[in-house]
Amino acid sequence: MSGVGPALAAAVALTTSLAVLPAHAARTQIWSENASALNQGEADGIAITRSGKLFLAPRLEPFSRETVPGQALHVWSLVADRRNNIYLGTGPDGRILKFDPTGKQRSFFATREPMVTALAVAPNGDLLAGTAPGGKIYRIDPDGSGEVWIDSEHRYIWSLAVTPDGTVYASTGDRGTILKISRSGRAVPFFESDELHIVSLLPLDDGTLLAGGAGRGLVYKIDAEGNALVLYDDDLPEVTALATEPDGSVLAALVAPPGVDVKPPALRIRLPDGGEIGLTSEAIGGGDEDPGTTLHGVIEGLPPADAASQVSTRGRIVRIDPAGRATVIWRSTHATPFAMATDHNGTTLFGTGEPARLYRVEPDEDTALLATLPEGQLTGLLPLGDAVLIATSNPPATYRLDDGPAESGVFISRAFDAGGPARWGSIRWTVEPESARAEVYTRTGTSRRPDSSWSAWSPALTDPSGGAVVNPDGRYLQWRVRLAGAQSVATRLSSVSVVYEPHNRPPTIHSLRVDGDSSVVKDEATFRWSASDPDKDPVEVTLEYRPRGGGDWSPLVGSDEASDTTSNDRRVWNTEQIGEGAYEIRAVINDHSANHPGRGARVLHQRGLTVTVDRTPPELTMVVSEGTLDVSVVDALSAVKRLEILENERVRFSARPVDGICDSPQETFRFTLPETGDDGDRTGWSLRAVDAAGNSVVSELGPQGGGNE
Repeated sequence: MSGVGPALAAAVALTTSLAVLPAHAARTQIWSENASALNQGEADGIAITRSGKLFLAPRLEPFSRETVPGQALHVWSLVADRRNNIYLGTGPDGRILKFDPTGKQRSFFATREPMVTALAVAPNGDLLAGTAPGGKIYRIDPDGSGEVWIDSEHRYIWSLAVTPDGTVYASTGDRGTILKISRSGRAVPFFESDELHIVSLLPLDDGTLLAGGAGRGLVYKIDAEGNALVLYDDDLPEVTALATEPDGSVLAALVAPPGVDVKPPALRIRLPDGGEIGLTSEAIGGGDEDPGTTLHGVIEGLPPADAASQVSTRGRIVRIDPAGRATVIWRSTHATPFAMATDHNGTTLFGTGEPARLYRVEPDEDTALLATLPEGQLTGLLPLGDAVLIATSNPPATYRLDDGPAESGVFISRAFDAGGPARWGSIRWTVEPESARAEVYTRTGTSRRPDSSWSAWSPALTDPSGGAVVNPDGRYLQWRVRLAGAQSVATRLSSVSVVYEPHNRPPTIHSLRVDGDSSVVKDEATFRWSASDPDKDPVEVTLEYRPRGGGDWSPLVGSDEASDTTSNDRRVWNTEQIGEGAYEIRAVINDHSANHPGRGARVLHQRGLTVTVDRTPPELTMVVSEGTLDVSVVDALSAVKRLEILENERVRFSARPVDGICDSPQETFRFTLPETGDDGDRTGWSLRAVDAAGNSVVSELGPQGGGNE
């Protein structure tokens, strides 16, 4: 088989160890699981197509239940001889394992290099093994004895291919050359590419050779003379595997390397004298600054401003038809394809990481997820008669995929979140052919993850046109489908939908406030608030008042009327018809108009307000003594706001109270009378005291200072 290349090496280095819109209360909703979210479910013996269909997957069982011995973590290469013995090239221990047809294993050969990256069987039955780093090719007898056959003088041997006439081709890195090796062991350059690596090789029946590169993502088609043309050019840089289909189309698996880890932010400060100070992210932000020093610096290690919003493709499968047209049939932002092969039916399989998943290419450019395995990566696929052998890495393991489907299979959907407690109606699905039978079950709960508090699974439902969900009300629901029996082999189930009605959720007032900087008014008070409803129901807000300390609540004047002073988040209270004093204000919100009688919610805003109605101006008294004026201002209901000294109704200045601040209903002021002419006449001078509600009183100073002596 073709060896895996730099992309898997990078993955190995890193790993050795339905959004639902808010419902509308009292309105029937339908949850239809989208195709992409099916992969979040649990499949056991069930395959999932990209278009959202479920069917019985082929039988998949462990090929060997023995644990791979030694230090092997990764399976880099895989091949079978004419007796159906299986050979695995591993790393980082650089060993070759041999499995007989029953799955019994033994250590077959050890190389000097850490990775056995390519395996092939020569026409005489010898095993050929390419290694890295070091670029050696070993020739090993069937009894397990061997030696270096070719020293390529390249760093990597990524893939080996043997033609019927015994010619061996070896793809190399890091100079991107394909070597042609004769039966005698003479190696000569056959094709020199523009890539750093040639990682995949696939010989065709007509004598041409397909090759995939790493660096520029090119797929080459090379004739017997070494003349090449570029069959495909991709923006992903590495072609990890190649396969062909019966109609002559070529499938290419392409990957991008994992994102580069961004270093923690660091600050390099260049001082005026030319020296530099380097600070790590932990050190930035502490210490005192020298105000006399100008610092110039750059911040290193920060990702681009829009990096968080960029989602790149990690892997894709591309089909190139005989006319050269390319179509992407599978892509992923997180998974990378490492292996690909065509089985005896002409159907292409490919394997990815992470986790290790097995896919099959379906008709009409669809793909099906056949299985998710517990290992990190699926790195080897080998057709073996009517079966396919699968090899995985992290840790290494082997599986056998048979041609026929499993006897039964079960799929459990993800837990659907209704956003709150809900009443469940019916469940429907589509099945092909119409005569096919599928068993569907449901369960509900109130915890995000299913646990012992959830209901039991319902009895089986078999009518795809609709069956009642008999589970109790709950916020979450799962459905399960079971396919079994010979009649289920061709069954395709899709388009599962559940009807439900969310319980009404109460609305909320987030804030209630009075316009302005005071809660004391003399005529009108303007209230503002913000409100929301989790079900997006229309809401009604009523403001009510009562005397502070108790009494009955009454609606604010205009609170239930449509007028210029009423809006959905603003209300003006006209206090002309009520007496002076302090009043408690509260808000009441309800969503009755959007709900069935008895199911709406009425909620009180817990944090009310106190507003004081004050129409009476303060009382002002003053005493003059030796050019000094003592003034006392008293208000019955609100705080004194200011005392102004006016000349001919023009404010000359505002006096400061003796205690320094106006904040109480009684304030005392003392200040020197303003200078006047020789006769001391202060005609036109006056004092004006203003309370928090804006009520004011004016007192004339009089010709000689005025006031109360």
